[in-house]
Amino acid sequence: MKRRGICTILFFMLLLIVFAGCETMDNKLISNKKLYFFDTTRNILVSEALPEEFTKLQDNQEKVKYIITRLKDNKSSVTTTFQAGPEMPIESQGIKDRVVTIHFSEAYNDLTAVEKIGMRASLVYSLAELDFIDGVNFYIEETPLTTATGRLVGTVYPSNINKDILDPNPATIPYTLSVYFANEEGKLVKEEHSVRVSNPNAVEKTILEELIKGPNSDTLSRTVPSDMKVNDARTTNGVCQIDISFDPKSKFFENDRDKELMVYSIVNSLTSEPQIKKVVIFVDGKSDVEFTSDIDFTDTFERSENYISEEEMHS
Repeated sequence: MKRRGICTILFFMLLLIVFAGCETMDNKLISNKKLYFFDTTRNILVSEALPEEFTKLQDNQEKVKYIITRLKDNKSSVTTTFQAGPEMPIESQGIKDRVVTIHFSEAYNDLTAVEKIGMRASLVYSLAELDFIDGVNFYIEETPLTTATGRLVGTVYPSNINKDILDPNPATIPYTLSVYFANEEGKLVKEEHSVRVSNPNAVEKTILEELIKGPNSDTLSRTVPSDMKVNDARTTNGVCQIDISFDPKSKFFENDRDKELMVYSIVNSLTSEPQIKKVVIFVDGKSDVEFTSDIDFTDTFERSENYISEEEMHS
C-alpha cells in the first residue's frame, strides 16, 4: 500500500510538471506574437506582445477583429510609448485563403503618404503574426488599392515592407533648393531654400513640401494651396512623376493664371535639379482632371521660361 501511495504521488507530480511545461510553452508562443504600432515621429514600427486576453479567443475571425480593433484605436499597453497617428479609417474586414481583406473608407485618401505607408505596414505585420494569415489585401470602399500610377497593389506580405525603419535614411545632408514663387506682377521668382535631405539625387518631395510651406520673402506669394498634399514623387530616366492632392476648384485660384503659376512653379522648381528634365502630374492618382483649358494633366510638362520674371532671367 505504501509503495502504491508513493507511485500515486509521483504520478501526480509528473502530471504537474507536464502541465507546467505546457503552460510555459503556451506563454512562450503568445509572447512571440506581437502587435506593431506606427510611430509617426520616428517613422518606425514599435512592437509589443499580444496581451493575455488574446489567448482566450478561439475563433479566427475574432482574433483578426481583435488585432484590427487594437490597431485602429492605437490602443497600446502602458509599456509601449509611441506617437500615434490618426485613427485607421477601416470599415470592414474578412478572411479568405489565408489573406485578410481590409476595406478603408474614403477618409483614407485624406492621409499623408507616410501615414498610409505606416498604417498598412502596421496592419500587415500584426496580422501576419497569426499562423493562419500570410498577407493583406487593401481596398478603398470597393475599389482595390492602386499606386499613384494606377498599378494594382495586390496582396501585401511582410517581406514587401521594411519593418524596422520605414524611412531608413534620415535627412542629415545640408542642401540648397531653388523654389519658385509668384511676385506682384504674376511672374515666378526663384527663392533659395536651405534644407536637409537624405539623398541629394532624390529631393522631389522636399521641393514640393517647400512649395507648400510658402516663400520666406514677404514680397513673394505662394503658388500652391497650403493644404495640398504630396502622395508620391519620384524620377526615372529624367522624368519626374508626382502625385498630389488638392481641390482644382479651390478659391485659392482666382483665375486661370493662378492655376498656370501653380503648375509651372512646380515644374520649374523640379527641373532646377539637373537630373529632372520633364514632369508628369497626377492628381489623386489621375491625369484626366479638369483644371484649365490650356493645361492638360495628361501631357508631360517641360521647363518654361515664359513664366519667370525678366529680372530673374537677367540676374
